[in-house]
Amino acid sequence: MLRILPVVVLVLAVGLAAVDAQGNWQWRSHGKPKWNVKIKSAMAVMLDGKLFGIGGNHLLYERVWTGSSWTWTDHGKPSYNIFNPTNFQEEPCVLADGKLFATTLQGDLYERHWTGSQWAFGSHSNPGTDIEGCSAVRGSTDMVFLRGFDGTLRERFWNGNAWAWRNHGRPAPGVDAFGTTSSYAISGPTTRVFVPGRNGHLYRFTLDAANQGSWQDLQAPPGKSVRKVHATASGGIFAITDDGDVCRRSGTWTCYGKPDNKHVWDCSDPILLDSQYITLYTLFCVHTGSYQELYQLTVYPGGSDWVNRGKPSGTNTFVDRPTVMFSGPHSRVFVPANDGKVYELYPPGQP
Repeated sequence: MLRILPVVVLVLAVGLAAVDAQGNWQWRSHGKPKWNVKIKSAMAVMLDGKLFGIGGNHLLYERVWTGSSWTWTDHGKPSYNIFNPTNFQEEPCVLADGKLFATTLQGDLYERHWTGSQWAFGSHSNPGTDIEGCSAVRGSTDMVFLRGFDGTLRERFWNGNAWAWRNHGRPAPGVDAFGTTSSYAISGPTTRVFVPGRNGHLYRFTLDAANQGSWQDLQAPPGKSVRKVHATASGGIFAITDDGDVCRRSGTWTCYGKPDNKHVWDCSDPILLDSQYITLYTLFCVHTGSYQELYQLTVYPGGSDWVNRGKPSGTNTFVDRPTVMFSGPHSRVFVPANDGKVYELYPPGQP
């Protein structure tokens, strides 16, 4: 599920030096927003050192770098009453610096945006069906893609004057969309949205500048079913399969096995590490089990490698996927753990 602007190409020198497979990466704790509040979602990343996640109390929290230190900010949730609750449920999706979206347990979409002087909430309700699994992209206009509980792909978009809904239907006749969407913009401008189908195939929806859309069945790796997808314009299309494998779609499917034979259950968005000498693709993944560690997959011309990056001291499992902040020299991995704290993994040479 894409949660940050997906058009950034990460240069190798930025800091996620996957070629340094044996480097002494370090863990540090960012704690919890409050002593009695645990973070329960992945941390959606903004480009300037802001991360947003959902607490176990269903409120929105921000972890932000002030320029000299990290601090937690409680964004709460929109005003509500007992007859109209708004409880955030999953990883938010970032549209741009100062604007993100989040879905609720009640199946609605809300926006959190910076007005220029303060943060504010905006309600987008729903398109007549409950929605979840958002991804946001700034292409020819601002767009948020979600999966409807009726199996359709729904879009919330800015038409130049107001926000509106579009229904892009099911991926194929009789095939419901399943899980979380992942989207990005490419030149044209064209927007591509990826979503698994309940038949185990991966589907791509392409929307052109004239708002003409079409579905394409990208199938699935032989003998496998696609369960989750994460895609970026530069990093490519990676899927997690029902048997815990990680596979990449680039014309055809290539699978990279399981790290130490452990079943992967989710990964970060894929990142391109590019230089004049070599092109690498990398992503960070967590596996199933009662003792979980973070692994890094790096794909390069002619091969791939899994590297065990370990786990934070004092916690044994993670509660959601890793996300990567690649703002300037501060390129780091963030992941929430079962103790309710958010942990950061950073490579050698980073403060």
